[in-house]
Amino acid sequence: MNRKISVSGVGCCLVDRIYDHIDFTSEAFRRMTSRTAGDGGLEPGKLQFEEEVERFADLLPTLTNGRQPDKENIGGPCIVALIHAAQLLGDSACVAFYGCRGDDEVGDHLTGALMRTPIDLAHYRVENNQETASTVVLSDPNYDGGHGERTFVNTIGASWHYLPSEIDNSFYEADVCVFGGTAIVPRIHEGLDTMLRKAKDHGALTIVNTVYDSLNERRAPGRRWPLGSSDDSYALTDLLIVDCEEALRLSGHADIPSAIDFFMQQGTKAVLVTNGARDVYLRATASIFDEMPLTTLPVSEAVTRRVKQGEKGDSTGCGDNFAGGAIASLCWQLSQGRDILDLREACRWGIVSGGFACFYYGGTYFEKEAGEKLRLLQPLYTQYLEQTAERFTT
Repeated sequence: MNRKISVSGVGCCLVDRIYDHIDFTSEAFRRMTSRTAGDGGLEPGKLQFEEEVERFADLLPTLTNGRQPDKENIGGPCIVALIHAAQLLGDSACVAFYGCRGDDEVGDHLTGALMRTPIDLAHYRVENNQETASTVVLSDPNYDGGHGERTFVNTIGASWHYLPSEIDNSFYEADVCVFGGTAIVPRIHEGLDTMLRKAKDHGALTIVNTVYDSLNERRAPGRRWPLGSSDDSYALTDLLIVDCEEALRLSGHADIPSAIDFFMQQGTKAVLVTNGARDVYLRATASIFDEMPLTTLPVSEAVTRRVKQGEKGDSTGCGDNFAGGAIASLCWQLSQGRDILDLREACRWGIVSGGFACFYYGGTYFEKEAGEKLRLLQPLYTQYLEQTAERFTT
């Protein structure tokens, strides 16, 4: 009989305010774009902080033609990944989020939305006299040949004040500990290596999924980003999930294979690197994973076909849902009692999960009933198996 898996996650949870159909080639957008590395200007695919983007609040009405957001949704690399994993896992897992919000109306609305998901919120704290974190998401669906891209402007708010000391031992006693988008929860990010070590001491599977680290890019433009207070974080990470830009900036290397070499040399057990609508890179050492040399898997042709036919929301949350799909797959494998985990299988579920996020606005999908999202994903997964049979590149 399969056993129930416990998952704890800590990191970024906020309100996404999504503006669709923003033209990244427009004069208004160009006036806010980056001129030199680390200057706080906007760049497609990257995150900046509102206080660092000169005149952002003044120029936003011009950029958006004065309209309200097209969508407000739950956002953040940790919570979106956890929600997706919890929706796929259903009663086979308990998924708990550890984080904070402000004591404001925005926080009340965010909590109300979170209560519509399967996430355990017992450890979701309210920081008094603080603003709930939020992100303005500017989406250009025509960018990158029609594949779409976003840029993000974050108000960090209460997340500045969330500390590792506020996380009790229940977090570390889970079967799986997820650290998601901690670069925009600064004190958690600084203590990442210590927290990962504690999770490993408790026997947890550790998963880190990252976000663009605007704070460290601002502090030291062009230099390698830290992951915690030391590189010890890498050896304590069983699975590292990053996008291309994050992989290059964390490793200090100029291409994905070299970046993955760096992570493996540091002791990371397995790595998944996404690259927008391009192939996903994966690699694993012989440890808790089946050994896998550097391998690529394509994105879903079924998703691409449906998007080209006009079935399209936006690309917000694709990477976060990719992470959630991979997490869910690993939890299924653990619940079956597997001692050695299959990274390729986790990547398949990540790819179809990230692809499905293209069909609705925002990162979080609200189910009408439990199990709905898994039922919608299963045909995509079956089609993906047919697409990739005997087509792995190593």
